[in-house]
Amino acid sequence: MKLHLPYYSEKTTTTICGEIVEIKAFQIIVWVSVSTDPRSEWDTQNPRLPAILDIGHNHNFTITEAHLLRWSGIHVAALQKLRNVKERGEKIPLCKAGLWLHSDSDPFKLSIIEGIAVHPGDWPRLPILGLRALTNSKLQTFIYGDAKQVIIRTPPPWYWPF
Repeated sequence: MKLHLPYYSEKTTTTICGEIVEIKAFQIIVWVSVSTDPRSEWDTQNPRLPAILDIGHNHNFTITEAHLLRWSGIHVAALQKLRNVKERGEKIPLCKAGLWLHSDSDPFKLSIIEGIAVHPGDWPRLPILGLRALTNSKLQTFIYGDAKQVIIRTPPPWYWPF
């Protein structure tokens, strides 16, 4: 799996389900798909939705109930609750789900054993893909500031971890 992503030094927009969404300067956007069953295989009917790649976010994936329903067609009640976590002073459910990262070719199934966080309120402004999902999926991430490019990939066959 290999993914090339540009990012921009000025505000841009994208459209999801007919809705224009603002992308702030220096936000790296990845496209993901969510399913209700973490064991399921890729389904071409799963909608793609934008998420901010945030390596400072220490969880797998965070999304609001509203985005999950509007953009993925999934009601939070359709997801199996694993447990709650406390975030920003609120109890937030962690739910079982399947999560795919769209690459330059086929979608890549991310390893998110701990589930996804589904916020009932209006935070985050856009879904967030965090460092835990990249780490658990054993993905390499390179940020090239001079070219405003990000590459996410599976390690090459010759790679030997430290």
